[in-house]
Amino acid sequence: MPNYNNYSISNGKGKLYLKSPEPKEGYEKVTYGTNGENITYHKYVERIQGELKYFDQKEAQTKDGKKLQFLEVTFIDGEDYNKVSVPLKNSKSNFTDEVKALVSALNSAEVGQKMTMSVTKTKTTGKNGKDYENLNVYLNYVDRTGDNGKGLSTGFIAFNDIPKPEKEDDEDLGVTWNWKPVNKFYAQKIKELQEKFQNGQTASQPQVNTEAPKIPPMTPEQAFEPATNVNANPNVDPLPF
Repeated sequence: MPNYNNYSISNGKGKLYLKSPEPKEGYEKVTYGTNGENITYHKYVERIQGELKYFDQKEAQTKDGKKLQFLEVTFIDGEDYNKVSVPLKNSKSNFTDEVKALVSALNSAEVGQKMTMSVTKTKTTGKNGKDYENLNVYLNYVDRTGDNGKGLSTGFIAFNDIPKPEKEDDEDLGVTWNWKPVNKFYAQKIKELQEKFQNGQTASQPQVNTEAPKIPPMTPEQAFEPATNVNANPNVDPLPF
């Protein structure tokens, strides 16, 4: 019987995690909400692995009727279906850091290859002297190693290849930033990834149904990190639950 593991990415901790509504061995208690009145439990892991198999954009509905979109990618490791889901947009309707990091790692990845996935947070100092935290997703091939014996990386999208938000100075509104060029860039990358995965599946399995298996869906509460943890990075907008 297949074993379905539904992972999320903690932007605050820079790790993958499983979520449970009840206490379990190996899970940490996490509180969230305005006054920390809500409780959930997370099990953080350093990495997952499997054959890179499925990628798609999905939609879910919260208990109060709100519709939320997210990206998900699935790695198959024997009987384990390791699915990672990340929220698509933040409260300002821009793509989340999780999406940007995941898309960057998947951009040159080969569908059908066995690889590991890990997540980290790194700090950089800007030209203004301020420190910034960046979320990074790493995909490394299992069967392809470098001279150091470690799995080769799938690479990433170069920083200079990513459009920058446009500064707009308005006499009434003051300085604002137009993120449309950035959002258009990632929207196109997502479309390219969807096509690549579909073509990759079709090429490797021409006589087999290439639709992703009916993995038990996560509720939005299972799929995404509580807002208090996401907001550990002040540049990330929390989700509304």
